[in-house]
Amino acid sequence: MKKITLLLISLVSFFSVNAQCVAGQKEVIIEIVPDNYPAEVTWDLTANGALIANGNYLGDTICVDENACLSFTIHDQANDGLCCAYGTGYFNLILDGVIVGTGGDYGTSQTVNTNCAPGSFCSDAVVIGEGNHSAANQDFWYSFTPTETGMYEISTCGLSACDTKIWVYEFCNGMATINDPTNVGTLFYDDNEGGCGQQAVVNAYMAGGQEYKIRIGLAPGATCGNIDFSINYTGPVVGCTDPNACNYNPLATVSDNSCIYFPSPQCPGGPDLVIMQDAILNSIEIRQQAATDCMVEEGCMNGYGERTVLAFDTHIKNIGDMDYYIGSPATNPDQFTFENCHGHAHYEGYADYILYSQDGGVIPIGQKNGFCVLDLECGDGGSAQYGCGNMGISHQCGDIYGAYLDCQWVDITDVEPGEYILAVKVNWDQSPDALGRQELTYENNWAQVCVRITETAGIKGFEMLADCQPYEDCAGTPYGNAVIDCEGNCGGSAVQGDLDINASVQTADVQMYNNSVLAGNLAATNCNDLSGDGILSVWDAGLAYHCANSGMSNACDFPNTVQNLNHYVEIGYTEINFDESYIDVYIKNPINKVSAYELNFTGITIADVQNLIDPAAYPITPQFSVASSKVIGFSYVDSLMPKSFTNTPLVRVFFSEITSATNEICVDAVHVLNENFEPTFTNVLEPCVAIASIDEKGMPTFSLKPNPAKNTVSIEMGVKLNEKLSVSITDALGRIVSESVINASENSVEIDVINLSNGFYQVVISNSNVFKTKQLVVKH
Repeated sequence: MKKITLLLISLVSFFSVNAQCVAGQKEVIIEIVPDNYPAEVTWDLTANGALIANGNYLGDTICVDENACLSFTIHDQANDGLCCAYGTGYFNLILDGVIVGTGGDYGTSQTVNTNCAPGSFCSDAVVIGEGNHSAANQDFWYSFTPTETGMYEISTCGLSACDTKIWVYEFCNGMATINDPTNVGTLFYDDNEGGCGQQAVVNAYMAGGQEYKIRIGLAPGATCGNIDFSINYTGPVVGCTDPNACNYNPLATVSDNSCIYFPSPQCPGGPDLVIMQDAILNSIEIRQQAATDCMVEEGCMNGYGERTVLAFDTHIKNIGDMDYYIGSPATNPDQFTFENCHGHAHYEGYADYILYSQDGGVIPIGQKNGFCVLDLECGDGGSAQYGCGNMGISHQCGDIYGAYLDCQWVDITDVEPGEYILAVKVNWDQSPDALGRQELTYENNWAQVCVRITETAGIKGFEMLADCQPYEDCAGTPYGNAVIDCEGNCGGSAVQGDLDINASVQTADVQMYNNSVLAGNLAATNCNDLSGDGILSVWDAGLAYHCANSGMSNACDFPNTVQNLNHYVEIGYTEINFDESYIDVYIKNPINKVSAYELNFTGITIADVQNLIDPAAYPITPQFSVASSKVIGFSYVDSLMPKSFTNTPLVRVFFSEITSATNEICVDAVHVLNENFEPTFTNVLEPCVAIASIDEKGMPTFSLKPNPAKNTVSIEMGVKLNEKLSVSITDALGRIVSESVINASENSVEIDVINLSNGFYQVVISNSNVFKTKQLVVKH
């Protein structure tokens, strides 16, 4: 079936017909050969920026206007593309019989733009130099490489009457290519903050010889013809170039002989960051927000699906008389975290969002927001110069993060109704800047609003509270850093998850968790119950491992209650072998990889366990407990069990005896953890199976208790006998070392083995027609 899409001026419509493309149209064929997980694949197609079609792995054939600028994006829900990991899939985008895009090994998504004028996308930006220019449409891309290092002004001021915006990027990243209206991923950005009304101006410090991507566009809802703008070099940064001076300017390349040295009274005092409280008060709103995997991973959501958030603007201003200089991740790596799902560096410890209860308790939904730190607004003599490539806030300038941005919120979905203090803090660890400059004061590094969270018929709401008393920490200091540790001590040193009490969470603690879960010898407390569910399990061990090894800034924030019910795992029996006394358990995990599992067995005494997953992918030795009948599979070397869409052997559990009083053996999956150490939705199919009493030859099944045996062994039949059976025990050479019988109407016999040597023996049960054997271990 072909879909014919007609584009008339700005009106886009489409319908499906069984026909060839007509004159003035081109045929688009979306050909997809999926991997083993076709359900993960979706795609969308836009024409001149408007969505005209979407679909799944089946692809489509569509007719479009021959002049339409097309953008095709293919997505993969599991972030592993079509190629290589789970099959050899690929896609082709075919325009009028010509392949214009192909791929498969793309991870999360891949975009192909075709039939578009230059400048329609970041990937085909138009190369320009300094001077005046005119953007041909309302979202146009340019490539600019400055000839000299210094300050450049990019401006629509006095040139355009439209409500314009300017974005500057370092490269074409995923956010830039989809024409994101926000400033996410930018080096520099302006929307009405530059001081010339609705027009935009960016003052950017740029390195000579480095390419920059400049995007000229409009504010949402604005319309315009061509957008006139200019790029002009305004000169080098002039200032003190001596790092030993108290007024050193790290951006300056030309000295103005202004250097001042300590202890001169003329030395400026320092930077001073302050949170603008009015920005929070005037912007706070409640809204529903769909949680993405990335939001949960980075700690700005406490669960999946639709969440309720309190969103707000954050405006951080430097009111000091010196710049707060951060620099770049390359030159100042200790201040950045590089492990996050966005794939770019986050400045660490810059802004904290914390929700406090009225009694001073911390509600576990706060987050540390990682930012690019740049000059977005300047006043009182300030001059913008810092961007995301070389971060900082100039004195008398500010950085603004709008409520529309991802993670500009606290997640209140699971917060009980009541009165709370929302505190926004900046540089709360009181770090000096990259040049060692301390702030003039840290008493103004916070702002707060008091809110009452309500709930009616399951719908959250909020009210602002006028009488908002400042939060005091447990030591009585307003907005102090002292907190109650997990043992209840104000300013105490107890660390959650630190089982060996060495002041940090390490892999040794993870092993202690699993050992304690198997032994059942550790009660859940506030210091060790990392999941907050009141029990200790492999989930707590997984959270401890994530804390010790991930590098994520929020990995050690506990309790972590996030479960991923979008991920699915199935557990069941593959085989129960009574002759060799083992049970094989399978796993099917078609959506997610698996990091760990915990299984409970009833009806048997576990003797040993064996990993059945390919050790090249998941090199583990499962742990087990005879007393608790638990089995734990956990990788301590950061390996993951691959996805499987068929029943895949997971673990073989050997048993020494059958203990079931109900003639059943049962398995229960306590937790199966995904790659982020979140419990998945786990379904155990037929958790209990009946113990077979008669085999296919008509011979009753039997068990040996105990096995290994020391003094005596009891041979117990699955049913009472209706005939006499002979019992013999043979050694490794086949010699009979013991003989006895089980009489009709009986179902057991006890045999003395105290005089047998340590070793392996065969127990043979027989009648006149058939026999059955089982291995016996004698160990004195």
